[in-house]
Amino acid sequence: MGKNRQLSSSKEGAYLIKELKKVDSIGKKSPSIKRYEKGCVIKKQKALINIALVYPNTYQTGMSNLGFQSVYGMLNRDARVSCNRFFMSNSNQNYPNSNKKPLNNARYSNINDKEFEIRSCETDIPLSSSDLIAFSVSFENDYINIVSILKNSGIPPRASDRNASHPFIIAGGIACFLNPEPIAPFIDCFLLGEAEEMLPAFLDIFIPSYSATDDISYENIKKQLSVNVNGGYVPEFYEPSYDTDGSFSAITPIYDDIPAKISVQHIKDLSKITTTTQILTNDTTFENTFLIEIGRGCHHGCRFCSAGFIYRPSRFYPEKNIVDAINQATLITDKIGLVSPTVSDHPSINKICDAGIHNKLQIGFSSLRLDVLTDETIDSLVKSSVKTATIAPEAGSQRMRNIINKKISEEQIFSAIQRLVEHGIMNLKLYFMVGLPFEEVEDVKEIVTLTEKIKEVFLEASRKNRKIGNITLSINPFIPKPTTPFQWCAMDSISNFKKKVFIIKDGLKKISNITIHVESSKTAIINAMLSRGDRRMADMVENPEMFFKKTKATEKKNLEKRDIKKKDMENIIFSAIDLSAPLPWDILDTGIKKEFLIKELKRAELQKTSPDCPMVECSSCGVCKKF
Repeated sequence: MGKNRQLSSSKEGAYLIKELKKVDSIGKKSPSIKRYEKGCVIKKQKALINIALVYPNTYQTGMSNLGFQSVYGMLNRDARVSCNRFFMSNSNQNYPNSNKKPLNNARYSNINDKEFEIRSCETDIPLSSSDLIAFSVSFENDYINIVSILKNSGIPPRASDRNASHPFIIAGGIACFLNPEPIAPFIDCFLLGEAEEMLPAFLDIFIPSYSATDDISYENIKKQLSVNVNGGYVPEFYEPSYDTDGSFSAITPIYDDIPAKISVQHIKDLSKITTTTQILTNDTTFENTFLIEIGRGCHHGCRFCSAGFIYRPSRFYPEKNIVDAINQATLITDKIGLVSPTVSDHPSINKICDAGIHNKLQIGFSSLRLDVLTDETIDSLVKSSVKTATIAPEAGSQRMRNIINKKISEEQIFSAIQRLVEHGIMNLKLYFMVGLPFEEVEDVKEIVTLTEKIKEVFLEASRKNRKIGNITLSINPFIPKPTTPFQWCAMDSISNFKKKVFIIKDGLKKISNITIHVESSKTAIINAMLSRGDRRMADMVENPEMFFKKTKATEKKNLEKRDIKKKDMENIIFSAIDLSAPLPWDILDTGIKKEFLIKELKRAELQKTSPDCPMVECSSCGVCKKF
C-alpha cells in the first residue's frame, strides 16, 4: 500500500501525457473496435501519493462527465499526486481469468472476489493498491455501485471495518452535497462542494499526514480534516438519532471542536478557472467532443430542480476564458460542447458561438432556454450542423408551469420551435415531467394537447423546407430532491405514474413522427429513496437485492432485524414530509434559508411564479441566502 512513502523533492511535476492511446474495447459493437484517448496523464516518478479517481458507472458515462474530468486534471497538476481513473466495469482492462466475463452491472454483484477487481485505465494497477480512493458521484443510483466496487476489490465497504492497511476513501460530487447520508457509513470523508475550493485544502492536510510516518492514524487524519477543511464531512464523527416511532430526529457531532453543520463550498469567482475536457476520447456520449463549461447553476429557480438552488448564486465564466478554451480545442478536435444548465442564457453566447464557427468547429449545446433563444443563436447552431434541438417545457399546462416556476408560455414555445425548424433544425426532443406536486389529470392531458399544437407548428415550418423530421418526447416521473421547494412533497406511486403515461401514449398514438421514451418508474423510485433517505439506507445500498427482487424466505428472518426496510422507505417517498420535520440533509449548510424554500412551496400551491435570482452579491439581496 506504500504507507511508508516519502514525497520526492526532485523533478516536481514530471509526468508523461499520452497524446494518443489505443485500448481494446469490450462489450461495444465489436471486440475489434479500438478506443482512442488524447491527454491521458501517466506520472513516472516514485514516492507519489497514488490516488484512484473512481466514477461508479461505465467508462462512457464517466468520461462524458465534465466534473469527473476536471477533478482528474486538478489532481494530476499536483506534483505530489499520481491520479489514475477507474470505472465500474473497465472495458479497457484485461481480466485475470479469460474464462470470466466482466461484471457489466456491478449492482447485482455481491462477489467479494479480487478476481473481478477493477483496474486503472492508465497503468492497469488494481484499485486496492491505491493510497486514496476518490469517488466522483453525480447520480444517487450510483451509490449502489460504490459498494459493489469496494467488495469486488476486497475492500470492506463499511468505514468501521477498515483500518490503515486499506485505502482512505473520500467522495464528492453533486449527489453527495445534496444528501450524503445513504452512503455515509461507507465513506471516510466527504468533500462537499465545488472541487476547486476543496481539493487543495484537503491534499495539504492529507498528504503530509499520510506520508510522515509508517504508523498512520486515520483517526488523526479525519480529525484534522473535520476541523480544518471547510466542507469536509467525516460521518463517523456525527451521530444520527431517531424518535421512538423510528422517524429521523437529528444528527449531532460527537466532538465539540468540529462544526455542527457542514458548509457546502462554492467558488465565488469563475474568472480564475477554466473547466474543460482533460482527456478526449471517441467513447463518450458526445464522441471526440471537447466540453467547455460556460456557467454553473441556474438563476430561473424551477422548483423541482436542485441545480437552481444548490449552486446559488449561478455564475457565468467570462467570455475570454471560454474563447481561450475554444482556441485550445482547435488543436485536438473539430467539435466542442458548451455545458451549463442554461447555455443560451450566457450574456456573450453569440460571441462565443462566433469564436467556435470562426475556428471551423461544430458546436453543441447541453440545453436551450426557449425564452432567450435568438435567431442569432439558432444560426450558430445551424452553422455547427446541429440537427436536433432539446427543449424542456416540463409541463403541458400553463397552470403547471406556474406551479413549477417554469416561466415560459405556449407562445414562446411555438415561436422557438417555428424558428428552429425554419432554420433547418428538423428534429426536436421535448422533456416532460409527470407526477409533479399539485398536478391533476387535466394537466397530464394538456401534455397531449401541447404536443399536438407543437406538431402543427412543426409541420407548418417543415413544409417550407420540404422535409420533415421527428419529435421525441421524454416522459419522466417527478422525484423530490433535497434543497428544493419540493423536497417535502410526495412522489407518485408506480401505478399512478403508469396511468399518466398511458394517457399520454393513448392520446398521441395516432400522430405520426412522434416517439415516446419513458423513464423506468422503478429506477426513479430507487433514485427517490436514495435522495431522501437517512443513514439507515446504507443497509439497502449494501444489499441491492432489497431493491431489485423479493427477499428469499431464508433471508427474511435476518432482514427483519434491519433498521429500515424497503416498504418503510416507500412510505417516506410516497408521502409528504411535514414542513417542521428534521431532514437527514439538515447536516448540510447550503446557505439557502429553509424559510425561503417553504415560501416557494406555498407560492407553488397558489400557482404563483417567482422572479429569477438577480445574480448579484448575496449580501446585497438576501432573498434566499442566510448570513
